[in-house]
Amino acid sequence: MSQDLEDEIRTGDPGELDNNSSEEGDDVMADSSEEEEDDNDEEAIQQVRDGFIVDDDEDQEVSHKKRRKHKSKTKKRPARVDSGDELDDDDFELMRENQGAAPRQSSSSKFKRLQRALPGESLDDAEEQDRLSRGRADRGLNDFFSDDEAENDLEEGTGANDLADDGERNILDEFEDFIEDDEFSDDEGGKSQKRAQLQKTKRKGPKLDTSKLSSVDRESLQQLFEVFGNGAEYEWALEAQEIEDEGNDEEKETALDEVFEYSELKEKMLTQEDNVIRIIDVPERFQKYRSTLNYINLEGEELLREKKWISNVMFTEKKNSFIGDLQGPFTEAVEKVVELISIDNFEVPFIWAHRRDYLIYTEEVTLPEGSIKNVVHKLLLEDDLWRIVHLDIEYHSLYEKRLNTEKLIQLIEVDDELTTEVEALESMVFIQDLQDYVNFTYSSKIKAVKAAKPSNTNDSGEEDEKSSAKKHSKYAIFERIRENVLYDAVKAYGISATEFGENVRDQSSKNYEVPYRIHATDDPLESPQDMIERLIEDDEVLFKDYKNALNAVRKTFAEEIFHNPKIRQEIRQVFKKFAVISVTLTDKGRASIDGLSPYADIKYAMNRSPADLVAQPDVFLRMLEAEQKGLIVVNVQTHDSDSWFQSIFNCLRSDGTSEISDLWNKERELALSAAFKRLSAMVALNTKEDFRRECERLIAAELRARFLAKVDQAPFTPFGYDKGTKPNVLALSFGQGLHDSAVVGAFVRDTGKISDFFKSELNPARDRESEDRFSGQLQEFFDRNLRLHKPDVIAIAGINTASKKLFEIVKNFVANKNLTVSSDDLPNDETPPLLPVIWCQDETARLFQNSIRATTELADKPSLVKYCVGLARYVQSPLLEYISLRDDILSLTFYEHQKLLSNDAVQEVYETVFVDIVNMVGVEINEALREPYLAQMLQYVAGLGPRKASGLLRNIAKSPGTLPSRSALITYELSTRTIFLNCAAFLNIPYDDGVSVRERDASVDLLDATRIHPEDYTLACKMAADALDLDEEDVAHLEDQGGIIYQLMQEGVSKVDDLNLTAFGQELESKFGQKKYATLQSIKEELVNNYEELRRSFHILENSEVFRMLTGETTESFSRGSIVPVTIKRVGRSQRDDKIRFLRVSTSTNINGSVDEGYILRKAHFSENQVIQTVVLDVNYENFTASFSALPEDIQKSSGTRFFRDPAKWNFALEDADKQLEKAKENAQLAKTRNVQHPLFHNFNHKQAEEFLAAQAVGDCVIRPSSRGPTYLTVTWKVANNLFQHLSVEEVPTPHGKEYVVERKRYSDLDQLIFQHVQATAKHVNEMCRHPKFREGALPEVIEWLESYTKANPKSSAYVFCYDHKAPGWFLLLFKVNVNTPVTTWHVKTEVNGFVLKGFTYPNMMRLCNGFKQTFKSLVSDQTKGSRYY
Repeated sequence: MSQDLEDEIRTGDPGELDNNSSEEGDDVMADSSEEEEDDNDEEAIQQVRDGFIVDDDEDQEVSHKKRRKHKSKTKKRPARVDSGDELDDDDFELMRENQGAAPRQSSSSKFKRLQRALPGESLDDAEEQDRLSRGRADRGLNDFFSDDEAENDLEEGTGANDLADDGERNILDEFEDFIEDDEFSDDEGGKSQKRAQLQKTKRKGPKLDTSKLSSVDRESLQQLFEVFGNGAEYEWALEAQEIEDEGNDEEKETALDEVFEYSELKEKMLTQEDNVIRIIDVPERFQKYRSTLNYINLEGEELLREKKWISNVMFTEKKNSFIGDLQGPFTEAVEKVVELISIDNFEVPFIWAHRRDYLIYTEEVTLPEGSIKNVVHKLLLEDDLWRIVHLDIEYHSLYEKRLNTEKLIQLIEVDDELTTEVEALESMVFIQDLQDYVNFTYSSKIKAVKAAKPSNTNDSGEEDEKSSAKKHSKYAIFERIRENVLYDAVKAYGISATEFGENVRDQSSKNYEVPYRIHATDDPLESPQDMIERLIEDDEVLFKDYKNALNAVRKTFAEEIFHNPKIRQEIRQVFKKFAVISVTLTDKGRASIDGLSPYADIKYAMNRSPADLVAQPDVFLRMLEAEQKGLIVVNVQTHDSDSWFQSIFNCLRSDGTSEISDLWNKERELALSAAFKRLSAMVALNTKEDFRRECERLIAAELRARFLAKVDQAPFTPFGYDKGTKPNVLALSFGQGLHDSAVVGAFVRDTGKISDFFKSELNPARDRESEDRFSGQLQEFFDRNLRLHKPDVIAIAGINTASKKLFEIVKNFVANKNLTVSSDDLPNDETPPLLPVIWCQDETARLFQNSIRATTELADKPSLVKYCVGLARYVQSPLLEYISLRDDILSLTFYEHQKLLSNDAVQEVYETVFVDIVNMVGVEINEALREPYLAQMLQYVAGLGPRKASGLLRNIAKSPGTLPSRSALITYELSTRTIFLNCAAFLNIPYDDGVSVRERDASVDLLDATRIHPEDYTLACKMAADALDLDEEDVAHLEDQGGIIYQLMQEGVSKVDDLNLTAFGQELESKFGQKKYATLQSIKEELVNNYEELRRSFHILENSEVFRMLTGETTESFSRGSIVPVTIKRVGRSQRDDKIRFLRVSTSTNINGSVDEGYILRKAHFSENQVIQTVVLDVNYENFTASFSALPEDIQKSSGTRFFRDPAKWNFALEDADKQLEKAKENAQLAKTRNVQHPLFHNFNHKQAEEFLAAQAVGDCVIRPSSRGPTYLTVTWKVANNLFQHLSVEEVPTPHGKEYVVERKRYSDLDQLIFQHVQATAKHVNEMCRHPKFREGALPEVIEWLESYTKANPKSSAYVFCYDHKAPGWFLLLFKVNVNTPVTTWHVKTEVNGFVLKGFTYPNMMRLCNGFKQTFKSLVSDQTKGSRYY
């Protein structure tokens, strides 16, 4: 609004101001002498009426807007143009204070905009955004103004359009309490008016104030103007400055994120993203699934591709579940569902309930007797619909990837046969392969195209060209090679990578059995070496070095093969069909994976096929988990990879037989081997990822089935009531059941109200007297507190097995006191049954007792009382209790392998189950308005979500107060079209049977209390009319009497059973093309019994489930053969011989049992409170008892593996080797603690022993432990400097003690062994070393001396002895016959009795030398005879 209008408002009549109260104000009436200003004023006033601009009176609250959230009412002042004296600002404010109004803060801003533009958005964009928002939410924004304004608008004759806009308020009403009134500057119209005022002033002349120049005469003043000017030439600068100052005076708009922390907004779902989700006419869950995509509705050929792709995936997954040939109908069903999800945005519950005709297939089968029978096949289930939802997301990701690749190909304008197949690619990895090929092959073109584009700059002003160039920097070297003369050597391979890929694809389709190939390989005329040497002589060659040039050429060709899409596809297909999974242990895994480890069954796994992984999906996921922990390495390989490589190489090699062909084939093989190695590693990684995704999907499917069984149960049905009726519940527990534990209880009415509490300080399990007193207290509680409202069921639960005693006591109490169920509605001759006492699942109650919800609701109650309230509510509604857990539900385990999934995946599974069951049950929307506990279900209604559900409740509460009918969602504009179609049928609006037709609200539709969708109300009415046999006139007449549905209910809904729905369905399909057979059937069922409870009956826990709840043990973890530690509570002994007859034991989970005499080791000693290992023989899950065995052989037998080990899929050889290695380590560890009473014994290892003997004399020794085990010792003695012999000594027990065996010789004690063996051997060693023919030194030195000697004496033979450094205690005999013969080496062993050469023993060195000569002569003689013979 312009400044003139501001002045006019301030010149209002004071008399009229006095007549106005502080609460009300008249309309703003503008009267201006200038037509332009008048138009602007009327436009501004209209904007005020439209609800987007508020008056300046609210400016006084701007400074406080960050401290409050409630909306303020706008107070308008009357305005009237008066031609009398004008009031200035001070007079006007004084008059306001005289009326009692608060002083108004001055502000240059006149209007406030309620919606601000996004960052970077122009003013026009922001105004356009406002206009779009008004189209959806004008009414919600109008609520920011007071009711007085609405009255004033009516008085001014607000048009019908304005009233209509006021009705569109509800979608955004929920933001009223959170949006602050932000001050904005004048709009563009106001600024234009300000500029016009400045131009008018400029034309009037200078603004120089001459009043202060009274002492200057006019002539002097005129001279000043002539010299310095009158200032008019600088007025443009003053005007610009004034406009700039005006802009600076504008207050910045205040957004929610400036008032609240982002975490608070996110928690309350009030961020900008949340607001967008609320407004968009797409189900909130679909928006969440598609949030990472630029999701668009596919059309034409692309939609057909999606349908075909999803139907193929679905049929592959489900083909084994079909009987007969159903691929055609199944494909049609899947394609229709894809269209409903992707195009129509229908959620799974809507499709399952109202488009079920597309999910079934009716087949006419001719029976043997000739009659025709209709067989209905269920093609798709709810699980399949959820699968299609996720496949739709997956395909759109694929589509985006493919679209980006197509854009890249079009950008670089290449004509490549491989790039023309991009539309046919149906896998993300195939598209990535093509993209890698384009980036590698055309990297220079991509760089050139991007360089030709205008350079973009980032926030710091730097160009982004570096980042784009960096993307392709890894291909820079190959770009240079392609442009270099060196690339001629790559071409010399005789076949391109593309041609090689076509050969591979062709041969693969023929199983590599055809000898000819599409493309032949040509050999060049020169060898690889000659060609490279010729090329590197060029001045411009990249690599001058031959070796580097050859490696560059080879690597370039390998890279071209690696990036070829056809070769990659072949590798992927082979891995997909023939991949096998094996495990390689790391040192960490070998040490930490034992028999009790969760990875014990995969420790030596090998040759696992894809079928094996699908059959047990948890196995592969545990493999990946163990690999992530560094315990194993998962290897993905193929069968007979060498033969496969050779088949592929045959597609590359040439058929030439020359030497040059062989050299080039060798080069080709080396290049292919390098590429093949990289390809196998990459595809193996992709294959692992594919297996992981498939196994996770199967685990999630199993988790969904398990959790669905938990949630899909109705409340406990009271006796005599329909299923689905909530019972009155009395929940009792005494927690851990300790000696002094009190019994507490909570009585919760069927309305959900906690009516009463029970407490008994006596533990009835203590003794008989306590049980009797407890029964009296419980009886008194029933008589006094539960006289008017009796419980329908008593629920019992606890922390451990002590609760079993409480359960039996309460059950006996009910039987003894003959407490029966309510018998008000029973016939007099029927005896009511006893009040049921049941075990209650307590997993939700355990979480509830410590939750914030329990603390808020039951702040003054102890934890056990909250636990009982949680039990009672579970009995009344398991579904609501699981929903109420929110994120705490992740702490519960419904499937043992669910921990292999991420928390997000588990949450998504739970959400799908909640959505299915909530929509099966329906939500009483008006009850949800009053009960936040029930309102939690609304977010799982089809089409809604947490944001849309909260907004819907808030809008209903503000506009109609309650929802009178489903159609009110449209008439009150509470929902958009798609959301209405999804959610309408699942919002239950019950009617009161006791209200007569005249008293009933005309807006109430009886069909709103059924599961019938509003789009099918016409069909329902038609069925009702046909059932009542009424024509159209009769139906019209009944509209005034409650309608046709009311008439049907009066005359009996069973009449619809006589309708021929099949004929009706055929008529609908023939005339309108609508398949409605299943819909008509569901309409009939709803007319007969509206909103019938479809969930399964409340599940009464079985003995094994109670056992698990109270002990934490499952039937797998605690069953026959399980090894468990037990604590001995009592030792039963025979009074005659003090022999142990039995043991009374208890486990840590309070499972009591016994060990009978036959399962106790003889002569064993046991005492009370001793913990022993036992094995379970038998379990009684009902009584929490078991029988055990303490025999070592039974424990040893049960300690083995409890899983099947297939010889073809278990590496027994590696397992045995690891066992031997582990045994050796254990022996070495035991040896460290061994102690032998001998002066030469030291607890050394071999290195320590050698270091100890290094300073000792030759022949000295030490005795030390052996790594072979506790029955072995090792004697280490010094043979020479740095030479030590380690003798293994075995201790053999004998009847007279021990014997020590070394080198097959026995000694009675260690002293004898040292004297007669070690020292005797050392004596012969010394004799050898003193002999003239012995030489010290290393073997090369001795050989060198021998060679020198024979050269000096060429006609003489020579021999010499030296140490055998590789075998201390042995010597080497080296000899040469003459100078021309080679050096011959014989080995000499030193023993106790002398020396051993060639199997002969010699007592001393002289005999040894003579024996050597005789042996050599005999050997030469034999060789001579042999040569003569031949």
